[in-house]
Amino acid sequence: MTEISKATFRFVNFFVRESHIILNDTGEFKIDVNLTPKGTVLKSLNQFHLELAVNIKEATGKFEISILSVAIFEFEENADLEQYMSSWFTINAPAIAFPYIRAYISNLTAQSGPFTVTLPTFNLSAIGTELKANITVSE
Repeated sequence: MTEISKATFRFVNFFVRESHIILNDTGEFKIDVNLTPKGTVLKSLNQFHLELAVNIKEATGKFEISILSVAIFEFEENADLEQYMSSWFTINAPAIAFPYIRAYISNLTAQSGPFTVTLPTFNLSAIGTELKANITVSE
């Protein structure tokens, strides 16, 4: 029988720290989505916390949504953090967290009123450079 080993980088939890929604009007939507990433490596806990601020504005002011979310990941003890920063933290973590953000925004708008906002899928590799510049490491 083959023994299954734990992944070296694991998703632990996702939560929304802050959420704001303004619904002014219904109709056709043209949205602009901005993501602002920030990360914290907690070496003593072997964790990476990805903070994603998401701001969604409709071009003509029909609605605006902003949320601040945190996704928590675990990594191996004595992991090579430089290697993790170039892939796991900056590329994989946002890709894992974004579906939770999409679902949250869809549920928030569906429960709030007359329409549901469903974000499209995005290639998030472009935010990796910005995220890498915004990662702090604490012991």
